[in-house]
Amino acid sequence: MKSPMYSRFTHKSRTGRGKIPANIREDVYTRDDFTCVYCRTKLPKVALTIDHLVPLSGGGLDEMSNYVTCCSPCNARKRALPLSRFAHTIKISIEDLPVHGDPVIDNTALPIEIRLLRKAIFDKIRKGTFRARGPTAQKKIEKAFRRNFWQTPQGQRLKASFPTLPGPARIMIPEIETIAKSESDFILLLEIAKSASTRNLIGTVLRPNQDLVVALRQKSESSEPALHRRIEQAIHRFERQLASRARANTPSAPTPQRINDR
Repeated sequence: MKSPMYSRFTHKSRTGRGKIPANIREDVYTRDDFTCVYCRTKLPKVALTIDHLVPLSGGGLDEMSNYVTCCSPCNARKRALPLSRFAHTIKISIEDLPVHGDPVIDNTALPIEIRLLRKAIFDKIRKGTFRARGPTAQKKIEKAFRRNFWQTPQGQRLKASFPTLPGPARIMIPEIETIAKSESDFILLLEIAKSASTRNLIGTVLRPNQDLVVALRQKSESSEPALHRRIEQAIHRFERQLASRARANTPSAPTPQRINDR
């Protein structure tokens, strides 16, 4: 099962009840320190289950961001209750429940304001005040995040600084800044951000402290034709930009008239 972390802008959100692979189950238990998120009881693995925070019957997704570690008694009590009702009965706040498996929230290098803005969307989904269901749920989350982000001072500054850049690419700039170590890195990642399929590589294949061109070439060689083509197009645009900048910064040779004027 692929997480939105790896196909954030192109995947169809996973719905319905599927078998949770053993490695994903282990990851969730380890992430939650083998502790029920509801009653805070730490238990051996055999006594634990995975709960869907938003029940599948209520439109919850069968994805990592909707999984939490849960003991059997709490799981039995919750059943298909809406999370808001169950949280009220056990006196916990939905805002205190973690969100995992989201690339923005999980990126601790991002400013906390951006991560909290993103988490607020998941809190609304869990409360039932924002509907993000079905195969297009992830797209709805991304649209809501962009809409909210443009209202913030940082969002307004990015709009003013990059007015011609498409919104889905422009909103990636804070994430790009956690990876780019130079101006050329920044330019390359902006080109990568212009296509949804290559945008998925930011924060996954493309991470800090690596040669981004080398990483992209390696990914390109192992990709299906459509993604291969998109990566090569982005690298080509990047190389053209670098060449154009180099020409602009190269002093012109003196013309005959200038020589005669000396």
